[in-house]
Order: sequence, then structure tokens, then C-alpha cells
Amino acid sequence: MKINLSEIPEEGRSYTCNRKTAELNLPLKDLIGDAEFEAEFFIRPLNPKDFEVRGVMKTTMPEDCSRCGIDFELKIATKFQEILIPRHEDDRTGHYAKVNHISEAEVTGPSVTEYEDSAFDMGEYLHEVVAIAAPFNPVGPENEKGDCSVCGIRVRGRSFGYDEQVPVEKPASPFAALKNIKLN
Repeated sequence: MKINLSEIPEEGRSYTCNRKTAELNLPLKDLIGDAEFEAEFFIRPLNPKDFEVRGVMKTTMPEDCSRCGIDFELKIATKFQEILIPRHEDDRTGHYAKVNHISEAEVTGPSVTEYEDSAFDMGEYLHEVVAIAAPFNPVGPENEKGDCSVCGIRVRGRSFGYDEQVPVEKPASPFAALKNIKLN
């Protein structure tokens, strides 16, 4: 779904996309399959070249529980806010300002994304929004008793780490094979 940014009026424009409108079905298929989704976003110009996009993406995606391995549908509901700027050619002598360490980076407020030829690929952007929203270790939600709603095991107050002690074996010396070599 490419949006021509030159057609966005000064007051901005709202968009609503879902499975029925079908603009995002193909870009999101590899992440969510045939699951329902709803994307609502608003684009407004900040100046003739820069734009602001803010909205929310709601869907589910198939995941495996990292506790029990059972398949479940992970609910995704994420907000996004982005500043769109035109892509500039990188010149070889250019420098970029960057934070010294990730801990110094701003965690609130908008991010920045570049667009080309006055068109922004919203399908690709929302694909990344959904992909980033997926946790590294997906787990099913807990019910009011503290049990996993996917498999029913008690999860509240339990550690699911792997604490087995691996026996330490002393490796053979790599030079031991040299003892068997006959010299002339």
C-alpha cells in the first residue's frame, strides 16, 4: 500500500485498513496469515517535505508458547508515531549524529523513516510494526488464577529457566596426537 504524500491535504488524512479493505493482506500475510487485523492511522504534513504518521495496529499472530510449546494466537495491539522525511543521498564525507550508547537513546516520542519519490510504503512499514511487536519469548496470557490460558499450567511465581548442571569434562590436549608421530 503506497501512499502518495503529495496528495495529503494540509489538514491531514485518516486511513482505516482491515482484512476486508485488502490493501495490507499481502504485506502482512507472512506474519499473521489469514488473521483479522485493523490498522487506523492519520498522516498530516509538518511542512512541504516532512510528514507525521500516528496510529494503532491490532491483530493476532500465530506463535509457539516458550513455556510449553503449544501453538496459540498472540494478540498484538501497538501504537506508532513516525516522522517521514525524504531520503537524501549519502555523500562519502557525510557524518551522522548518533547517540553514544543505546541507553542514551530516546524511548518516547516519534521515530524517523525515510520515503522516496513522494511515496511512502505503508504496507512495508506496518509489516515492520507487527514484526517488532512480537516478543522474543512469546507466552500465553495468564488467567485470574495465575495459570497459563494456553496450557493451563501454573505460571505465577514459577521460574521457567533451564538450570541443569552440565558436567565439565577436561578436553584432551590437542598436542597429544603429536606423541605418535615418528620422526626420521
